[in-house]
Amino acid sequence: MRLLILTVILQFAASSAIASYYTDSSKGWWWYQKEPEKQADKPEKKKKTPNSTPSLKDYTYEQIWDMHPDQFQEFAEALKKKAVQKPSEENVKEYFEVQEIARKKALAFSNVAQFVWQKYPELTTKKDYPITTPGNLARIAQINEERQRTLRDNRDDFALIYFQRPDCSYCDEQSRILDWFTTETGWTVKRVNISENPGLAAKFSVEITPTLILIQKGNQDYLPVSAGVISADEIEDKAYRAVRLLKGDISPEEYSLYEFQKGGSFDVKKRRLQDKVQP
Repeated sequence: MRLLILTVILQFAASSAIASYYTDSSKGWWWYQKEPEKQADKPEKKKKTPNSTPSLKDYTYEQIWDMHPDQFQEFAEALKKKAVQKPSEENVKEYFEVQEIARKKALAFSNVAQFVWQKYPELTTKKDYPITTPGNLARIAQINEERQRTLRDNRDDFALIYFQRPDCSYCDEQSRILDWFTTETGWTVKRVNISENPGLAAKFSVEITPTLILIQKGNQDYLPVSAGVISADEIEDKAYRAVRLLKGDISPEEYSLYEFQKGGSFDVKKRRLQDKVQP
């Protein structure tokens, strides 16, 4: 009986193996099926542990001096936190020692900067923006002369539209300032009462009085000069820049540039580094 049971078990196992063989016979390397790549076991992420307490004793003076600024900042901040957490004599002393190094590094940079500016004056702004009193007075005189000349030369091609209201007290003050401006420059200023001409005010999107709009003959473009009371110097300056922009003498990125500053340190289109590129 036992022999019969054993024979049945062996026959069943053999038939299962044969069925499995024919089922999987079209699989494998011979049928151009690649075996799945074994994925390497991913290393377990190490748990972050608190940084060890920083100390000046772990570095030489040269190592601290040559540290990358980001690393130095992190190191100095860590020393400060250690000194605040445990304000012992040693901890506070270490914090001030690293601050002394930082101060000397800043001084070294400042000293080299002064040397470089003296050796390469084209990298400074002293030519275009002198800080001495005589130089500053000369710069202001250049600005005033250039603005007034530009406004005089273009007074026949440009004009100002002045929007006002009878009940606007600010308009009274602006009117007196405009009287001076027209006398000095010879410009035409067309006064418009927005209560009587709401359509013209709407055309220029004017809602505030007083408002000044600069227009150019033969050009549909216009440029607001001001909304609210501004000084005569501001009117002159803003009108000067608006004229140059509408004429195409400058681009918006050059809006603050004066003609005498072209090619200098305030000229955003001056590409100094490109001049040094070797062919």
